[in-house]
Amino acid sequence: MAYRTFKLEKIPTLAAPVFVIGFRGWGNALDVSSGTATYLAEALQAECIGHIDPDACYRYDESRPVVEIDTGQMKTITPPGGKFFAIATHPGENDIVILVADEPSLNWYRFSWELVDLAHQFGSAGMITLGSMFDNVLHTDRIISAVTTGSYFGGVVSRHRVIPINYHGPSAVHTIILEACRNRALAGASLWGHCPAYLQGITHHGLMLQMVRLVADMAAFSLNTQALEARWEALEIQIQKLMSDNPKLEEVIDQIRRKKRQGAMQNLGQNGNKQGKVINLQDFLDT
Repeated sequence: MAYRTFKLEKIPTLAAPVFVIGFRGWGNALDVSSGTATYLAEALQAECIGHIDPDACYRYDESRPVVEIDTGQMKTITPPGGKFFAIATHPGENDIVILVADEPSLNWYRFSWELVDLAHQFGSAGMITLGSMFDNVLHTDRIISAVTTGSYFGGVVSRHRVIPINYHGPSAVHTIILEACRNRALAGASLWGHCPAYLQGITHHGLMLQMVRLVADMAAFSLNTQALEARWEALEIQIQKLMSDNPKLEEVIDQIRRKKRQGAMQNLGQNGNKQGKVINLQDFLDT
């Protein structure tokens, strides 16, 4: 099958693969969306099988190609885009197709329709998109909310205490993908991690760890997460030290703790960081 949006170099034989989509850009707070998808591709040693045609999905005046020029000579030019990865997992488990991409800025409906077409071509068991937002939560929280197209993922979502989303407002490409899944009878889910609004400039390995475990359960494959656990343990030690040395950050965190004790942590995803107190950890952490 020919696709206007995707260029596939290989069509591997896979058993009921689950598609996992992580986007860079909007909806990628603390790199949880793209970081989770990238970690899965690396940890599973997935093979690159194709890419997005950048002309089909991106406005170059908004997402400009990155050029490398050395002493007056053109070396490389890299447009926005994304890559597909595939992995055949252990016998009895679902195989996985992973897309790590810049969020499309053009042709969302065609992108979503062709993505579901591709999933059907592979005999997919379902599709999961990943997102993350800033919220009034703590860096130790593991809050994930979700929207699904039906009951297929319901048991796993309930087991992990994922919060069902209530939302009315402007849409992201994730919901267009879910609509395409629903219209084409493909199980779909969109998972959103809630990141602490007081932190910037890091990759939230702790929330990624929770997201990876949830995706592995939903997609029914096994995964060793020791490397990601070690990353989070090291980062958490640095954050705790920073808290003890930085009264401004400690004040923000104490305010959130008090609200949680008072039962005031509601309307997740709508509160943001109203005090405007943001700490960019890159200014403090040893990375």
